Amino acid sequence: MNSSEKSWEGWDMSSEWKEYNLEDCLDALIDYRGKTPQKTNNGIPLVTAKIIKSGRIETPTEFIAAEDYNSWMRRGIPKPGDVVLTTEAPLGEVAILGKEKVALAQRVITLRGQVNLLNSRYLYYLFQTEETQNQLRYRATGTTVLGIKQRELRKLPINLPPIEYQNDIVSILAPIDDRIALLRETNATLESIAQAIFKSWFIDFDPVKARQQGLEPQGMDAATAALFPDAFQDSGLGPIPAGWRVGRVENVLELSYGKALKSIDRILGDIPVYGSGGIIGYHNKSLVNESSIIVGRKGTVESLYWEDMPFFPIDTVYYVKGKMPLTYCYYLLETLGLNEMNTDAAVPGLNRNNVYRLPVIIPSKSLIEMYDSVIGKLRAKIRINKEKTQTLASIRDALLPRLISGRLRLPEAEAMVVEAGL
Repeated sequence: MNSSEKSWEGWDMSSEWKEYNLEDCLDALIDYRGKTPQKTNNGIPLVTAKIIKSGRIETPTEFIAAEDYNSWMRRGIPKPGDVVLTTEAPLGEVAILGKEKVALAQRVITLRGQVNLLNSRYLYYLFQTEETQNQLRYRATGTTVLGIKQRELRKLPINLPPIEYQNDIVSILAPIDDRIALLRETNATLESIAQAIFKSWFIDFDPVKARQQGLEPQGMDAATAALFPDAFQDSGLGPIPAGWRVGRVENVLELSYGKALKSIDRILGDIPVYGSGGIIGYHNKSLVNESSIIVGRKGTVESLYWEDMPFFPIDTVYYVKGKMPLTYCYYLLETLGLNEMNTDAAVPGLNRNNVYRLPVIIPSKSLIEMYDSVIGKLRAKIRINKEKTQTLASIRDALLPRLISGRLRLPEAEAMVVEAGL
């Protein structure tokens, strides 16, 4: 933390807080509503409203062509550190732009604080407070879908302390966010390693091909290499490693139905409730008490979530009961193309009997157990990092509203951070 030179001990914070309209505190407001870009499969990442969640930007899935960037972004170019805000479906989600070049989609506005008046990252934290979220909803229009017009957003009242105080608040909260981001990036890397190993072993058959040529498979010890055959055999799916067999998904796992649990029927607790879009709330009782995989059944049919702790899957998802190690089931499910198995045009749905019938190549039991041993260690690291992330997020969420409102003084907040070992 880099505290400013000014001492806040004994300072009457209310005396220097001033209220502004949002537009009076901005150097830039970039709004691309009313336009739809030509999308491509690769190019410049497109920041859409649906990937701005929980204070961050998830991995983009849509792009615009590099040659179209300048013509599309004529209203302004976003900069690293700018705040992106969703204006509709959903309203009020925020994130900070990184160094990567991005394009803005509809329903996303970029905000940049005025130098020496509003720290953009402070604005990012301000938008996460309940008071500011209430102001957004108050000025929004719509019944089923809330949205805010630019002229109303510009009038949004915000209460600001001096810029030095904003900077000090950012110096406390930003390192926590950075630690959280690093842990998430580490987990993404670990996930990629697990996926790559599954693909190499069970899809591309790289170790078998190496042994067939009299070579040692790369990246594994002799005991693991010996579990792979050194030849192929014919099958209904084409050549497969000798001794392996063709089966169906039903031979590997069972998809069990979740249970209906309306939001009004939940009793607040620490048990995550899963829908097809991920965690949708918390309850005081679990339906599943062991590690499992959640599979989207209605809505987002391609969604997959790994959960180590007790959880409650609702009736828009399945949860997996593995007949083989859960690690093998999870990374196999990722390869099945579930997103292409929608059985309902109105509301996307996944029929489990259709999944059960999918043919799969099943390796030897000893090799699956070896994969579980290797990947289980990666999953353990992922779980530990996830727990650290949740702890850090809890600390950040406890500090944020109290710092922004002035109820918690900076020296006290710094002491809490030090005590937490951050």
